[in-house]
Amino acid sequence: MIDDVTQLRRLETMRQDFVANVSHELKTPVTAIRGFVETLIDDPSLPSATRRRFLEKVQVQSERLSNLVTDLLSLSRLEAETGALELEPIDARDPALASLRALRGSAEAKHLAIRAELPEIPVWIMADEEILRQAITNLLDNAIKYTPEHGCVGLRLAAKGDHALIEVEDDGPGIDLRHQGRIFERFYRVDKARSREVGGTGLGLAIVKHVARAFGGTVTLDSTPGRGSIFRILLPRTHTNQW
Repeated sequence: MIDDVTQLRRLETMRQDFVANVSHELKTPVTAIRGFVETLIDDPSLPSATRRRFLEKVQVQSERLSNLVTDLLSLSRLEAETGALELEPIDARDPALASLRALRGSAEAKHLAIRAELPEIPVWIMADEEILRQAITNLLDNAIKYTPEHGCVGLRLAAKGDHALIEVEDDGPGIDLRHQGRIFERFYRVDKARSREVGGTGLGLAIVKHVARAFGGTVTLDSTPGRGSIFRILLPRTHTNQW
């Protein structure tokens, strides 16, 4: 009975923390948008260059708000449907390639080299292809955001015994050991200012963790400050006649 009460209190604390975090994350872009719009309305004599700059800032904050809502909905769906997702045999190369195509422009804008290592034969797993693509995209997007210009980002897919291994590597600043145990928590940020600067929602890695678990797998981090990071998703392979 005592254990049940303790568990309920812990869950209630987690719920309250989550609501507080969501409220804060939503309030920040909304407040910024409101401030810029009020200025534009109150002072119609603003130079066109200034008005354009304000409108561009509104656009940035609107995109941030949209990304946050999208990630919240994705996380909510994963938490609600874990165990009820309709999984099917997929070739893990397909979502990996889709993620590469989607983010190639972002990498080129920073003059980053993308090192992709994909096998020549299919790597079959039981998964939802779109959800797995989102997880890989989240990892690649983070790698691109935190890797300095002219750096390198890597994506590797390999069959390792009974499992499929997906690795995303970056040349970023690395993550200190004291942060690594919490890096997959919702809204946990190593550097809050840096995360907001690059447009992070604080939910990307939490989504990756839930995706890996939903498919019976795990996600881990190998990182050393100053030497970049490697995120690894390990998923059970399946056997299929689709060749």
